[in-house]
Parts: sequence; C-alpha cells; structure tokens
Amino acid sequence: MAPPARQRILAAADRLLRERGVSRLTTREIAQAADAAEGSLTKNFGGKLGLLTTLLSQELPELHAWRAAATPPGERPLRTVLVELIEQGIDFYAASLPLVAGAIADHDLFTRYQEVNAGNGTGPHLAIDGIADYLASCRQAGLLAPTADPYALALALCGAAQAQAYTEYLAGAEVLRGSRRERAEALAGTLLAGLTP
Repeated sequence: MAPPARQRILAAADRLLRERGVSRLTTREIAQAADAAEGSLTKNFGGKLGLLTTLLSQELPELHAWRAAATPPGERPLRTVLVELIEQGIDFYAASLPLVAGAIADHDLFTRYQEVNAGNGTGPHLAIDGIADYLASCRQAGLLAPTADPYALALALCGAAQAQAYTEYLAGAEVLRGSRRERAEALAGTLLAGLTP
C-alpha cells in the first residue's frame, strides 16, 4: 500500500529541493515526483513555501535525529548528549542550508518565506528554543548548575553547529581543525565547564 499523499509529497520535496533548490522548483514537479495531485500539495501545505517550512521545522530526517539525541535528563551523561546534539545539529544545518539558500537569494521569495514562518509559528528559533528547553530540564534535574543559562548554552551549541555546517558546505570539512567528533567533544566540554554540579 502506498504511503499517504502528504508523506509522498514530503519525501519528493525533500529530494528535489536538495537537488535543485527552492527557487527553481515548481509545485507541479513536486506533485509529479510524489505521484500526487498538485492540489494535494496546496491542500496539505498551502504551497511550496509552506512545504519548505514544514520540512525545515518538522519533517527533515536530520531534524528527527537531532531531536532524538535529547534523551531524558539523567538517562545518559549530559556531556555525551551534548556531543550528539552538536553532531546532529551539524547534520541538520548542512541539510537545511541548500533548502533555504534559494529563498534567501531571492528577496520576494525570502519575504514570503518569512511571512509563512510568521503565520505558521515556525522558523530557525525553534531549534534554539528546543535545545534551551532541554537544557532547562537538565538544570532542573540537577545536571547543570543553577547559574547555568540554558538559552545562552543553546545559542552557543546551535551557533557552533551552524558555523561548522556552513564551513563544511562551502569549503569542505578538511579545513576545520580535528575531526567532527573531536570538535564536538571539545565544545561540549567548554559549554559544561564550571556549569555541572
């Protein structure tokens, strides 16, 4: 049995957007690749930009992996979780960069993208908020010092992951010092320095 049209559209859009970018892709091409009616795309997502924001805020496989890394506080050592969050964050930002690049390059498209995010309550801040909420729960569980600022830690973690993804995408991973794991472990150690009981 074929998956529902919504799932087929998301899978097709993910593949095509990575291959072509958002500005050069039409809803007709996405619908054809998904073996779905073009109206189904509009009905489920409100159009191409609604589909893009759904992918970026809810459906990218890399986003699911990133969220899954935030296991319940105390289940695994916090440093281990942070290392995984950094590595999965790099993967998410690397996957999302080509998806939003076309929208950012086109002023009108970017304005509509921002409007769709505002209307849907989506956007890049959700990743930061999610990590901050997780770190706040870690602080509440006693895994972080009461003086730790979860939002500042989340900004540092997400910013570091985004900077590495951007650098890897534009210049290649080999220009960064050490391996991805080494960088993630060093960053996790730096973030936790003086902030664990």
